[in-house]
Amino acid sequence: MKIPSWPAWFPYPISWLRGFVLSRSFGFFVISGIPEVSNTGDFFILLTVAWLVQPFLFTFLHYLTAATIEAAITGLPSQLPNYDRIHQWLTSKRCSGTWRHWREGLNAFVVLFFGFFFSLFVGALIIAAPFDRESSMWKLTIALSCLPVATAYLYQYDLWARQRRAAKQEKRSQNSSAPAANPIEQDLNQLRADAGATRMRPVRQATPEVADWYVFRSGKAEGPYSKLQLWEVQKITARTKVRRGEGDWQRAGEVSELTKYLTQQ
Repeated sequence: MKIPSWPAWFPYPISWLRGFVLSRSFGFFVISGIPEVSNTGDFFILLTVAWLVQPFLFTFLHYLTAATIEAAITGLPSQLPNYDRIHQWLTSKRCSGTWRHWREGLNAFVVLFFGFFFSLFVGALIIAAPFDRESSMWKLTIALSCLPVATAYLYQYDLWARQRRAAKQEKRSQNSSAPAANPIEQDLNQLRADAGATRMRPVRQATPEVADWYVFRSGKAEGPYSKLQLWEVQKITARTKVRRGEGDWQRAGEVSELTKYLTQQ
């Protein structure tokens, strides 16, 4: 029996979850502050404050999620049935890195802005009445009801756009057979340009990195990997056991040349 694919027009469960949490959080701040609103100006201040709170809240929630996943990976007993599958699934859900936390908050900021005003526009269409306190409350109620759907579709679009960018980058890297340019000489040329120089040195190609690093996972050695792959694929932390070639196993945090390739916990 062929399993039907997920319909392209319907958001993924993760998009619905993010949209639901965002709309409920925004609605909580707005509804809890309405008893203190005395005029239209205060009402718009309430909406603005509730909107500005969300980026910080979602940044914290993303950090909390990352910390929970890291704790689960670290504390996962190797004797657990399907250990490799569970470990691989958790590793794929890692979302560490300061910028990634703030990017989730920024997404909430942008998604809520467009989602709320679209929902408010729908409420204004449904209730074609002059702008007064009673009609605006009904429009706000309709907007908060439509907000989970609007934000879910906006989150789905963001996910689709990121997948497209990742696919293009992967395709570009597969089509490029030449080694990467030497980053040091690129930086020197940039400094010359900033200083007003008009002639640049030709940038030589960087020497391809040798994949000779191994990682100790699930009781066995996995590899070989390059240092960049240790960061991008294996997501090594300071506690991960690594070795170079046939050398001795040691913690990645004890290897000075791997310091900038460690994933934060």
